[in-house]
Amino acid sequence: MNINYNHNKLERFIPITFIELEEEVNKLQIIDDDLLLEFSSKLRNYYHKEFHSELLKLKTNYHPFNPDRDTITLKTFSQEDLLLKEKKLLGDIIPLLNSANYEQLTQDTINDAIEETSPYGVDVSVNFEEFDNLHLFFRGSAIREEKQRTPKSLYLKKEIVKTKIYRRLFLFFKQQIDGKDCIYLKLFKDIPQSDLEMLFPNIKVKISLLDKIKLTITGGGGTVAGTATLIGKMAASLDPIALLSALGAFIAIIGRQVTSIFTHRTKYMAKLTKNLYFYNLDNNAGAISHILDMAEDEEVKEVFLAYLFILKNKKPLSKEELDSNIEEFIQHTFNIPMDFEIEDALDKLIKLRLVIHNKNIDKIHAVTITEALTIL
Repeated sequence: MNINYNHNKLERFIPITFIELEEEVNKLQIIDDDLLLEFSSKLRNYYHKEFHSELLKLKTNYHPFNPDRDTITLKTFSQEDLLLKEKKLLGDIIPLLNSANYEQLTQDTINDAIEETSPYGVDVSVNFEEFDNLHLFFRGSAIREEKQRTPKSLYLKKEIVKTKIYRRLFLFFKQQIDGKDCIYLKLFKDIPQSDLEMLFPNIKVKISLLDKIKLTITGGGGTVAGTATLIGKMAASLDPIALLSALGAFIAIIGRQVTSIFTHRTKYMAKLTKNLYFYNLDNNAGAISHILDMAEDEEVKEVFLAYLFILKNKKPLSKEELDSNIEEFIQHTFNIPMDFEIEDALDKLIKLRLVIHNKNIDKIHAVTITEALTIL
């Protein structure tokens, strides 16, 4: 199985580890190796402390809603308190997901995916009224290639089947459990874009219309034939053993047809269980920590690249020039087209006082590496 990022869709996030990015930038010899490593270390330490504070705040607001908590509390929260904490929690998680370069899926996109018939031959439905405050975010649109036996080849040989997937999916929803408000946070990987329904706990599986027609024809035909056989045997003989034999055969025919109706559903549920087992990355409080790590990593990579590429040019650059230089470097080095978040990176550099932006001429220049190390 191969998974390749969709080159037709430019992503904001940088799908490269910081260590590998650091190694490749170091080859450009912008500054001395030791200075580069010191800059990297201090930059990562700065963001690690900043995001650790954010983690404590998020977990505090999430605690009353966490269905997995095993600690007791003497605090009681009014409904107004809970609504305020829920609002703060979502208000902090959405910017965090944005920092991790996630995109929010619209309700229309979710509905379209739910309404689409699954490739496993079943229809599903999800009752969204059971959820409050439902949000779904993704990062990374990719193409998964697998070898499968298909009807096109009459199942005689395997062909490459391409499936559009989301590399990462984050699900946020509130649901009442035993009279308590619980907020569930779920993180998944490599989920087919047409199979978003598998993420929800209340899906109802239905047989597709095509399969209903097929099963009606085959099941009806088998039942009629079985009935005719039974009547024939009853007419030919009143032997109790023969009657019992015919009746048993008739019941077996009906049982076989009924069993076949549920075959597709069973296969789908087995596939669903397997997918959730292998594709679930984290849940609830663990999902917060996971997303926060992603956001921290993205922030560091963006600032690291933006600062060093300004330094590399030894003269002030415009935002467009800096953006183009970084995107060309990533394309040339890693063969990954992307949409570098230049505005976000520049805002962070200005906040850190590592660059000066002359808005009158729209030029940016960096402080020296010695000054940058002192500031950090």
